[in-house]
Amino acid sequence: MGLSKGTTKLVLFIGVSLLLGFFIGNLTDFSVRRLNPFSKLGNSLVSQISFADVADRVNPSVVSVVSTKILDLNQVHEGFEFWSPLKPEENGKRKSLGFGSGFVVDGRGLILTNEHVIDDARHVTVRLFDGQEYPAELLGTDEQTDLAVIKINPKARLEPVRLGDSDRVRVGDWVMAMGNPYNYDHTVTVGIISAKNRKIDDNPFERYIQTDAAINFGNSGGPLFNTRGEVVAINTAISTKGRGIGFAIPINLAKEVVHQIEEHGRVVRGFLGLRPEPITEDHAKVLHLASTQGILVTEVDPNTAAERSGIRRYDVITEINGKPVPDKDDFFRKIAQTPPGTTIRLKGIRDQKPIEFDAIVRERPPLNQAVLRPRQLEANPDRTPELTEGQMG
Repeated sequence: MGLSKGTTKLVLFIGVSLLLGFFIGNLTDFSVRRLNPFSKLGNSLVSQISFADVADRVNPSVVSVVSTKILDLNQVHEGFEFWSPLKPEENGKRKSLGFGSGFVVDGRGLILTNEHVIDDARHVTVRLFDGQEYPAELLGTDEQTDLAVIKINPKARLEPVRLGDSDRVRVGDWVMAMGNPYNYDHTVTVGIISAKNRKIDDNPFERYIQTDAAINFGNSGGPLFNTRGEVVAINTAISTKGRGIGFAIPINLAKEVVHQIEEHGRVVRGFLGLRPEPITEDHAKVLHLASTQGILVTEVDPNTAAERSGIRRYDVITEINGKPVPDKDDFFRKIAQTPPGTTIRLKGIRDQKPIEFDAIVRERPPLNQAVLRPRQLEANPDRTPELTEGQMG
């Protein structure tokens, strides 16, 4: 039996409506998918950045460091008591408690922290994850890198952290900070690597990792973990100019410091006895240099390896042992990494002519003996050692 015209129109209308509805529905779904490109990745992304398992695993390896210092009354500033409580002491002095963090690098009780956490402390106490407290012995410090190694004698072997490779850290990687901010021990914060090779002072050994993971007073010396639970840096400083800007010492730098302190009780570095400065465009024009690569010698200390080798003021050094010297920091690091007693070959330019000479590297003297024209930089509330410029290399 045939369909009437009215029935045919109705069926056709319904068919077109269904087809149109199907098309619009798929278009809407397509639009939603385009507006939410991570809809399928949401759950997996969240699970990837969860640090719950990492925190559980590393908690026993992170410690709180409490230092006791004796201050004169005129050393106490308004607001200081908030983060460093004062207690009575004889002879008109006050006992100050400073809070920091650290982590176990050897199961026998070796702990890595910041030098400024324990600097000038009369007593240092380490509090473990289970609440046990032990007096700490100072094995050695390195003011140049703001690192210190302390030791406790635990009742049982401790669980050391796993050390990662900070050279493989990438900007955008997720990281987790753990420490003792304001004496709230084992506080966890999460963020990303914001930048690498940051400098906050005129210190050639500074190549900080920047992170936006929350770092507060007391986090100093604590570990910065990657998603595998490996320490990639040591939380050290914060910017006073804004939030979410923290700085951490790369763990690869700390590895060598720990090794030397274990072996020598201090860090041994090479030293020539000259002051290097960057070569500016103006320097290049005046000295008729083809480039700004290298360093300009602006001072030569008497009775040093530099003077004995024949280096003069205003010499330009461009190579050390056949390797180019791109800038001042690189020069410092190359000399510092050279064992004392080693003979090195230096190449450069003097009066527009090539020069080269041999120098026997000596051991670097203590920091305050290896600088000229010291100056006090603006104090950072979470890191306030006296810093200097114009260091001798």
